[in-house]
Amino acid sequence: MKNTEKNKIKWVEKVRYTLELGGKSDSTFINYKSHITRFLNYYDDNIEINKLCEDEIVNYFRKQYIDLGRCSTSLNVGICSVRFLYSVCFNRQLNRDILPSTKLKRKIPTIISKQLFLKIINEETCLKYKCFLLLAFCSGLRVDEIAKLRIENIFPNEHKLKVLGKGNKERYTILPDITIKFLRMYCKQEHITNKHGYLFISHNKNSHINSKSIINYFSTLKVAYNLDKNISFHTLRHSFATYYLTNGGNIITLKSMLGHSHLNTTNIYLHIAQNFNELEGIKYV
Repeated sequence: MKNTEKNKIKWVEKVRYTLELGGKSDSTFINYKSHITRFLNYYDDNIEINKLCEDEIVNYFRKQYIDLGRCSTSLNVGICSVRFLYSVCFNRQLNRDILPSTKLKRKIPTIISKQLFLKIINEETCLKYKCFLLLAFCSGLRVDEIAKLRIENIFPNEHKLKVLGKGNKERYTILPDITIKFLRMYCKQEHITNKHGYLFISHNKNSHINSKSIINYFSTLKVAYNLDKNISFHTLRHSFATYYLTNGGNIITLKSMLGHSHLNTTNIYLHIAQNFNELEGIKYV
């Protein structure tokens, strides 16, 4: 199969709807599309992509990822994306011994201070943007979960949200008074009276907003407040988890609210939440 523009579009589209069938999030497709497009554009139009051998693909990743110093996370997603492309579009399983997933360094997440968050919230004039920030920082929602939040899943009287998370898994998380206040103000401003449907509607009114629009908004905040390069919208979720534990929250409850499958994933926040000023340490005398 020649690597023509027509075929590229067809292959990427097949990847998209296969991921949709598997219940994967919009951000998964966006990531896969980026890496697959980079891979396809690396080769000439007359190359038969489906006939590339594993050694040729390994050479691509060495030149375009390892030699350029791309992080192990990016390399992993790139390899997974290309393996998925070959499986879905060419019915071919690439050798995982030759193209393995790399072992990731487990970094302690970056968080944002409460003072800075309050400054940003207080200076933000758009109610919709305030709601984005509060849902992530105060309830621990992922960007896709905010974009797809449904009105019928908001329970202000019970101070909880029902969230459709990764893998279409449902969970409940906390809904504080401050978020309820601004959600009500937003609904009043937008004349939202429905009891069902998406809370944040796209411009064409046919579906929910794209999660990319939330990420793009946060990118403007990063510039405006000169935020550290390691801070992203997802940092707000990390901050929610950390401050919840700092305030005496239960790790099992946090695991449930974040939608983690394994407690080991949630345990990373214990490292950040620990107050070392309260530890006595070793007595040397």
